[in-house]
Amino acid sequence: MVTFKIKIADKVIEINAFNETTKIYCSNFIVEDNPDFTITMTQEDLDNERTESSTGKVYVNEEISALYRRIANVFVEENIAVLHGSSFKVGGYAFLVAAKSGTGKSTHVNLLNQLLKDEFEYINDDKPLLKVNENELRLYSSPWNGKEKRGSNISAPLKAIIFLNRGITDSYRKLDNKEEVYFKMLNQIYLPKEKSKREKALKIVDIILKRINFYEINVNMDISSAEMTYERIIKNEIK
Repeated sequence: MVTFKIKIADKVIEINAFNETTKIYCSNFIVEDNPDFTITMTQEDLDNERTESSTGKVYVNEEISALYRRIANVFVEENIAVLHGSSFKVGGYAFLVAAKSGTGKSTHVNLLNQLLKDEFEYINDDKPLLKVNENELRLYSSPWNGKEKRGSNISAPLKAIIFLNRGITDSYRKLDNKEEVYFKMLNQIYLPKEKSKREKALKIVDIILKRINFYEINVNMDISSAEMTYERIIKNEIK
């Protein structure tokens, strides 16, 4: 097996993997620190991930995808959750744009990157980690940052989550209905199958609802949509 250690969300994980490609995939996060946890991949992990692949859930290959699932199941016990969305840092704060796969969240965030230039920094373009601390929600990157590998080994306090829809014209609204937001969040957070872990993930959702603002945008995938998101949401949140 291939043994290495990575540091994500301020936790060091020793990983015993089958494939060297898994170590290479995680290379930007490798450390030599003492581990907080050890995860040893098994054939059962790979077999289970192949079963999941029929629903399109395998991330890159079976081991890389299964490894993040194993990490997510450990991390939820530490009040750390895997989110699905494109995240970035502006003005010292993190923002997450969430949407169904293929809707255009990465395209919209890339437009924000083009608009804001040096003011903008990618955190993670696909599966960032959210850590619940006593005084803040902090968003971290991880090796699992999308096909384009847009991300940096950084973190920032999460300021807002923005749900994106495709539209003909640009529009936005603040979401004040917590029940509406709750059900949207269930599609954007990893929920373990084990009941006790799933309940902890749902408690994290409850905490998120109480601490940050949520928005919904309809965008046409033009630079004007990025201008709206920045002027109407991001700029106001970082005042």
